[in-house]
Amino acid sequence: MKHHPYFENLNSSTAITAVFSCPGRFEEKKGLPCAGKTGKALDFILKHLHFQGFRLKRSLIGITNAWDKIEYKRKTERSEASNEEIVDSNNIARLNRDLLTTKYAIAFGQKALLALELVKKTYRPDLIIIKSIHLSPRNINFMIKTDIDGNELKKGEKGNTEKRLAVITTEIKNNSGNLFS
Repeated sequence: MKHHPYFENLNSSTAITAVFSCPGRFEEKKGLPCAGKTGKALDFILKHLHFQGFRLKRSLIGITNAWDKIEYKRKTERSEASNEEIVDSNNIARLNRDLLTTKYAIAFGQKALLALELVKKTYRPDLIIIKSIHLSPRNINFMIKTDIDGNELKKGEKGNTEKRLAVITTEIKNNSGNLFS
């Protein structure tokens, strides 16, 4: 099977697709979506999500991006597409095709959410969108300041990343309306 830096497993019969903003340098290098630290964060979260009795993993879900072109500072002088590019009708039609077998889409970040909401409005009123923050290390560290018990996470403490990812996992479960356990 040919690998592509912006999507994975989209032709399978998966009902769940994780949607990110766009592929970057790690995805370009590996030829797979959601690589590097963001990919490790996704793998951690999937390991703690269950759907219809199955623990999720990459091979059981689809992965795609709100924007299919590779973006990173050294290559394109930016790290994401503009909102105008995301909402372009050709891009939304492409994303809709990516989501052909998807019933549940997890929007990892604002760009993914923007694109998914437009897919839902334009093509797929039945699409269920589950909101999450983007899984970049910078975003996780900036957005998550306490663990799932409300304890402050002190800078530099061992295990903080896993504690932050546990918070995100819990939020995904809550945002899914009991779809995930």
